[in-house]
Amino acid sequence: VDIILEKHFNNWIDNLSNIRDLSENTVISYKNDIQKFLAFLETHLDSLPNINNLKKLEISDFRSFLSYQRSNGINSNSIARNISSLKSFFNHLIKENVIESSAISSLKSPKLKKSLPRPIDSKLAIEVIRCAETIENEKWIGLRNKSILMLLYGCGLRISEALNLNYDDIDNEDHILIKGKGDKERIVPMMEYIKKGIMDYIAECPKEIRAEDPLFIGKRMNRLSPRIIQYALEKIRNSLSLPETATPHALRHSFATHLLDSGGDLRTIQELLGHSSLSTTQRYTKVETKKL
Repeated sequence: VDIILEKHFNNWIDNLSNIRDLSENTVISYKNDIQKFLAFLETHLDSLPNINNLKKLEISDFRSFLSYQRSNGINSNSIARNISSLKSFFNHLIKENVIESSAISSLKSPKLKKSLPRPIDSKLAIEVIRCAETIENEKWIGLRNKSILMLLYGCGLRISEALNLNYDDIDNEDHILIKGKGDKERIVPMMEYIKKGIMDYIAECPKEIRAEDPLFIGKRMNRLSPRIIQYALEKIRNSLSLPETATPHALRHSFATHLLDSGGDLRTIQELLGHSSLSTTQRYTKVETKKL
């Protein structure tokens, strides 16, 4: 990529992380989207992308990229994110007075079907958590995986939030301070049996875990990757003959749905989940309505 374009690209990434305070996963996705777009342009324009190229891009060029993405099996959700990434990048160039305007501003995102979350039955969720411990050959790994799934189903944590915990984050008697999306903090109650499960894991863990250490570690003694838990749940699904919809995130959905089903207040559930908008949480009421 042209040196000047690369400089503006890096400035945009810094802006997303430090000024707009987007989550790490979102920044990585946006970064990958624009890198793929610039790689596409090199072939599409038969020249190295630079600022002058970007100034001259027409709506047809952007549509060609999106068509190329679709031909590679990219779904509508990812296409919508591609458009968001492009608009964000080009808006940054406009704000920095690098370009005057861009045709991307007139491009509309595809209409997306909002799929309702698919909660797991409460008895089955408990069976999944129990299986997480028994299915592993090494005791500490089974206790670790069980603890993580209890945090998803018993506290409504996102998988990334659970795996980002350090030991001193659970140093309170009955709650956890969670840093969620966009570094928003929230307090989540932690029931005694979940705390006990975590302490059982720590007692069996081959590494002594100190205050600022990652709470959940892998065999190499580094912070655990989400992929390991996804793989563990895949084994559990096969063992219990569960559908592919039984994912780590489905346990979080189940936490909210079962709370709501038991008479939980929607606003409280919103706070526990860390949703910035009540409308996101209201999707769970639709699940209950659909079930009735």
